[in-house]
Amino acid sequence: MRRLTSRETVLLLTVLGVATLGWIYGSGGALGGGSGKGDELAKLDYGDPPVVRLARLDLDSVGFDVKARNLFSYYTPPPPPRQAPPPRPVTQPPPRQAAPPVQQNIVRPPTAKPKPPSPGFRYIGFLGPKDNKIAVLEKGDEILLAAVGEVIEGHYKLVDFKYETLIIGYTSERWAGETTELPMKR
Repeated sequence: MRRLTSRETVLLLTVLGVATLGWIYGSGGALGGGSGKGDELAKLDYGDPPVVRLARLDLDSVGFDVKARNLFSYYTPPPPPRQAPPPRPVTQPPPRQAAPPVQQNIVRPPTAKPKPPSPGFRYIGFLGPKDNKIAVLEKGDEILLAAVGEVIEGHYKLVDFKYETLIIGYTSERWAGETTELPMKR
């Protein structure tokens, strides 16, 4: 016969304990069967409850003193407020004389470079693996697909992908070197 493991021993003791308790409480014995002390306690007579005569109670109430010590809080009271210093006399400054207007030569910055045209399509997502993405663009009801370096509609060139934007370049010489970021449509 093999030895019981500790797990089997604990399980066996638990089953035996439950069986013993079932036998004690279920067999009508003194602990749970109804013929023990439980019936004797139910038959005891404790007598009538005590009677409290409310008329004999003292009706004098204790007044509340606002300046009395509060047992439920501890703090250092703030110091009494300081009195404000007397106001200083107000002296009027001498009236100013109007200075003659000074003419300044206004130098306007050179005219700003015009902005390149914005693309007429929207970036709605991409297809393909991380190393070879293909942009999915929407223009009205049309769907356009473009990879990095491809020309879109003859005027724009897909330069790069960012996290949620496309970098779009321009093919015309007027906008050479300019780029625009096109955010993903939500």
